[in-house]
Amino acid sequence: MRSEFVVPVREKLAFGIGDFAFNIAYTTMGFYFIYFLVNVAGLPAFWAGIVFLLARIWDAFLNLIVGNISDRTETRFGRRRPYILFGSIPFGIAFVFLWIVPVQGTVPLLIYYLFITFLFNALFSLTSMPYNAMMPELTQDYDERTSISGYRMGLSFVGNLVAAAGVAVIVDVFYHGRMHYRESYPVMGIIFAVVIIVSLLITFWGTHERVKPEKISSEGLVATMQSILKLMEFRIVLGMFLFNMIALDLIQTLFVFFLKDVIHVPENMTFVVMGLPLVIAVAAAPLWVFLGEKLGKRKAYILSTCYFIVVLLSALFAPVYNLAFIIVLAVLSGVGISASQIIPFSIIPDIIEIDEIQHGTRREGAFYGSMMFLYKLASAVVIGFATAVLGYFGYVENSTLPQPDSAIICIRVLLGLGPGALFLISVYFVKILPITKESFDAVKRIIEERKRRSTT
Repeated sequence: MRSEFVVPVREKLAFGIGDFAFNIAYTTMGFYFIYFLVNVAGLPAFWAGIVFLLARIWDAFLNLIVGNISDRTETRFGRRRPYILFGSIPFGIAFVFLWIVPVQGTVPLLIYYLFITFLFNALFSLTSMPYNAMMPELTQDYDERTSISGYRMGLSFVGNLVAAAGVAVIVDVFYHGRMHYRESYPVMGIIFAVVIIVSLLITFWGTHERVKPEKISSEGLVATMQSILKLMEFRIVLGMFLFNMIALDLIQTLFVFFLKDVIHVPENMTFVVMGLPLVIAVAAAPLWVFLGEKLGKRKAYILSTCYFIVVLLSALFAPVYNLAFIIVLAVLSGVGISASQIIPFSIIPDIIEIDEIQHGTRREGAFYGSMMFLYKLASAVVIGFATAVLGYFGYVENSTLPQPDSAIICIRVLLGLGPGALFLISVYFVKILPITKESFDAVKRIIEERKRRSTT
């Protein structure tokens, strides 16, 4: 029976390339967009935070809707893949327009970036939600899912690397820094958009939805979400996922500010420091796949998170202008980033079968939609609040002068303590998670027996 759910390596790669594309877009937004709004477009930090907050809330509701719609989609290409096919090109085009400054003045800029981020997030949801929901449909094998997650996260880290280091190479090395940002950021947008579109088309053509639902859920949106939230395992996994991902979002948002305004890393070395954690994250991916299988996913996650918290604390005292120290910090951070991506995403699919036993149907889109809805609402509040705090403590937008000491201390504290506190909460949820390999295999046997009885 296991052989039916073994996924060929080429398909794992094709699936992972989708996350490579999404993470180019997501990481570029996470690391650079608020910085771009404040220091290139010239929006005050408070209003940049408002743009992020409102666009992310909009994105959250779309995730919920698109996930449920994809559950009810039936085509010759499957339930999820058509969204990737038809959404890829508009998604890439919208990405380009994020990095253009077509107007001047706070109000016109605010209107433009609200519109374009709403459009971009709509297209992101339309393609990424069906993609996320497709993973449990590639296989029902517990270890194969860990393996697929390893390929996926390895390629997602490559996407992170392309975004984090690639943006800095284009805007700080090829175009020689801040004076040319209004020319260089749009060029970056075009280059990345082409890569995103091609990668998503490879995912469409290279994957196969082999796990088919016995029946399609007919519940409404609100009823489906209420039903999902009643599932204890979902609530626990949701807690783990929310606090883990919000911690990573906070790191992404603050990291460029930390390098440029606190540590004063030279512009021609920014791409090195941005890229190193992600190079290490890719290299460490097999380690966490191995430890997840050897120790169990829960123990591996707890171990990795405790390690990462210690590393983050060094942001409180990292010396200014000390490039060697920051490079070491970047390397150590990469190991923690690797685990915080691979292990949670290998745990999430395991709740699909638990829900199938109780409700008799597979609701991958509804699960991922509900999860991303709640995550993005929470992330919008936390990141919007952090950006507003920067403004409150005196961060000056589009300034060539050093930032005030109050803003510098604020950045250090937010980066050094904020993510660590969120990671600790996620550890609590992982610790109480009742899903193990043995319990999952028992659930799968019940489902298989039920299917055999229904066909006889």
